[in-house]
Amino acid sequence: MATLYYDPVVDVHHRLPVGVNLTTAFYAAPQAPDDARRLYDAACASLGIGGNRDRPLSASRAFAAALVLAREWGLTERAAWLVDAIEASYEPTWDEASGEFTWGMGLDEPYPRGQFNAFLAAAEAAGPGSWTGLSAAPVVDCPKIIGVDFPNMAFSRAEWVNGALHLDLAPLHVDPSKMTSFLIVGTEPRIWDVFGIDGLRMEVTLRSVQVTVPMVKGSLEISPGSY
Repeated sequence: MATLYYDPVVDVHHRLPVGVNLTTAFYAAPQAPDDARRLYDAACASLGIGGNRDRPLSASRAFAAALVLAREWGLTERAAWLVDAIEASYEPTWDEASGEFTWGMGLDEPYPRGQFNAFLAAAEAAGPGSWTGLSAAPVVDCPKIIGVDFPNMAFSRAEWVNGALHLDLAPLHVDPSKMTSFLIVGTEPRIWDVFGIDGLRMEVTLRSVQVTVPMVKGSLEISPGSY
């Protein structure tokens, strides 16, 4: 099975291997899920995904796209196979000096390959229906954190759970004598209770909550209090 690709520059058709349809399936999934799934299954079979394919994987965005769709459609066994293969092949790297997490892809390049890393980051964030949901309707407005002094301050966790914001602070350099600030926007003006970090200050306005914290590692919970 192959895919025909028309090249208007030289006016010829190229016959491409079916494996390239992983990227096609990625873009088609929100619009034509049944057709995308057929392309996806054929491409995975062609590339040996989920089977006895030799590793490491070659550098490509295709395997990350395959992981996005495996998580999109709840294909847990295929997703697990891809996670193991990507971890073993694509050099996941945490750079403590810059505060960045990237994948080297085995390319031995001075800078991580942007498009490949973007697909892999999307695969990390993917979940059932999340890719389709982005195209099905406008993104629902929700509270957000803005104005973070990255990379001096970063968060290894930022999650709303039952109306409470849970943050894990990950400063580039720990220094309790220094302070950094960020804003929480999109919340209703109210009193907030804070747990977990000594020395934290908060200022609530009609439009935002300004949080000032020392440059320390730790977990922080900001919960709705009484009005």
